[in-house]
Amino acid sequence: MEQAHLEEPPAEREAALRRVLGWYLHTADAAQGRIQPTAPRLRLEPLDGDAPALSFPDYNTAVDWAMREHANLLRATRAAEAARLDRIAWQLPAVHWNAWARSGPLTEWMAAGEAGLRAARRLDDRAATACLLDQLGKAHGQRQSPAASLACHREALALRQQLGDREGEAATVNAIALTHLRSRQLADAAAGFRKAATAFRRLGNAQWEAVALSNLAVAHHRAGRLPEAADTVRQALDAHRGLGSARGEGNALRVLSDIQRESGEPEAALRSAQSALEIALDLRNHVLEGYWLLTLGDAQRANDRPADALTSYHRSAVLHRRLGDRAREALAWHGTGLAHQEFERPAEAADFHRQAVVTFHELGDPWHEAVVLEALAAALADAGEPSAQVHRHRTEALRLLVGFGDPRAVRLREDIRRRLTDR
Repeated sequence: MEQAHLEEPPAEREAALRRVLGWYLHTADAAQGRIQPTAPRLRLEPLDGDAPALSFPDYNTAVDWAMREHANLLRATRAAEAARLDRIAWQLPAVHWNAWARSGPLTEWMAAGEAGLRAARRLDDRAATACLLDQLGKAHGQRQSPAASLACHREALALRQQLGDREGEAATVNAIALTHLRSRQLADAAAGFRKAATAFRRLGNAQWEAVALSNLAVAHHRAGRLPEAADTVRQALDAHRGLGSARGEGNALRVLSDIQRESGEPEAALRSAQSALEIALDLRNHVLEGYWLLTLGDAQRANDRPADALTSYHRSAVLHRRLGDRAREALAWHGTGLAHQEFERPAEAADFHRQAVVTFHELGDPWHEAVVLEALAAALADAGEPSAQVHRHRTEALRLLVGFGDPRAVRLREDIRRRLTDR
């Protein structure tokens, strides 16, 4: 680099930088075509120079390259921003978002995404700005920052409406509904998913209609509306299978497993969860693997296999620790506590529930904090701890549940009140 700066003219150095950044951009775009084939593709300028971008014969070779070059793609974005190559600076992180099998913390990509957003704003490119805002909104949502997520998505929605981008508008409506889902604003989430599914159907986008239907099924399930959830998820599952979408099929199977388990079909739930996990492993996606392991652990407990469940929860906790997802790591701890209770080890169960309670409290998640507080109270009661301590946790759980009006929340409040009365 020293010799290049001493001997090469600035114009030639910039041309060389453009060539290498362009090569990374076009190769990442080719990887996206294998890793996320249904994601929108960007319109890229032709590649300069004689070195062609790589092509990938299959999914695995694309993932191999994306994992190997992940750090370089992040550095390439920083180099493009430093050189004020703003078009490449926004396109690199936008393509990278879809050309990444999610094996590391989101914070690594978010810095690049912010750099891309600055570049898009400098160009006054509304479509590029909306694209980066939606990706950053999803990243904030996955990191349990709902306010930041909604701010990004709402700005993106306004831009897409200005541009008349109906498909992008529907995708952003779906993303906003996902943020409501994570915050347990279930009525708003369901309304958003219905709106998105209808819009995608009118646009003839069957792939994204199926995605919105899967999300709607999750909203119904979390609210405790099992018949509606079952009908919706089976529609989504059939659609994903017909489209050949492995990721979509796996997600629908994960939702179906939860519904089957709560409907008194433990063996079917286990089969669905195992099939979902096999898909996640085939996709080599640690986010999906970690999340769907939670469902597998729940199904294993429902089939009186707590030892297997402990293995699933432990693997999930390890993956989520690596990914920096504290909420799902806490869910794994909660599952571990429930498995220990089935082993009649209430003291160990209480320890794991306490860890989960602290995390959900720090994240400002009152629903999950209340759910785990009730489990903690049950473990302490089984361990013979003072009734005043058990009462305090259940009373706090009731306080946290104020404001949740969905059927599942209503049933949980009634159960806790009955236990407080029966003590």
